[in-house]
Amino acid sequence: MKTCDYIQHFESLAHIPLPLEQFCNLIHGYFPEYRELSYECFFEILLALHAPLTREIFRQDSTDLEYVGLNTKSVDLSKGRFCFVDIETTSANIEHGQVIEIGAIIAQDGKICDIFETLIHSPFVPDEITQLTGINAQMLENATNIDKALRDFRAFLSDCVFVAHNVTFDYYFLSDSMLYYSIPPLFNPRLCTVELSRRVIPSKKHALSYLNTALGINTLISHRALADAFTAMQVYNICMLSLPNHVATVQDLIDFSKGRIDYSTRATSKRNLHKSTTKYFLE
Repeated sequence: MKTCDYIQHFESLAHIPLPLEQFCNLIHGYFPEYRELSYECFFEILLALHAPLTREIFRQDSTDLEYVGLNTKSVDLSKGRFCFVDIETTSANIEHGQVIEIGAIIAQDGKICDIFETLIHSPFVPDEITQLTGINAQMLENATNIDKALRDFRAFLSDCVFVAHNVTFDYYFLSDSMLYYSIPPLFNPRLCTVELSRRVIPSKKHALSYLNTALGINTLISHRALADAFTAMQVYNICMLSLPNHVATVQDLIDFSKGRIDYSTRATSKRNLHKSTTKYFLE
């Protein structure tokens, strides 16, 4: 099993809540270790693993029907906790590589709440990865064991929204690594700053290195996990300056980033982007 096999069922709940029994039937098959449990018990385990689920009661013919929806639909943006994540790996393919560095920043309402950073032991680092990141095998000799690093990160992430620049790579690589080491995978909602920046920042390029310079963020270090997580957070902060007024909840923001919610009228253009010493301000 891979993370992409089950995560689609969670994300579909943003638009069509499902009866509890139907939802659990869909998910049960991906987690055979829980197959003997009742739906109620299985649902409580998912909640304990930070799945962004909520119970919704619908009344039909004097009967209360229990449905499953996403709690991100009711979390105000100012109340949402966002974890900006970046990883460095020995290969872009999880079949041939492993995570060697994790950097993450938890923020709420524009304020940094906590920071996570760790190197991860690996006996081998390809030359091209060392050239790109500066990380070599000698630096990782006494680094954290990967099992512990993944468990520590999962505990740090808690129930935050997982945010990354090209979030699919970081989210799936980490979650599938957790599955490999018999750690519960990720269920957290996710937000991609590449997708978000494409909706807000008029540019033909949205690579993190380009936005770092073009938006005046100017993080001096790149291709290191914590530095890139910080840059992604700054891109997010800039994008937040020009959201449509009707983007009010965490789920609204996720939907907006994917083009499911649009501007009533376009709020940005190249001529009203003004560069300051640290970022663009939007009029």
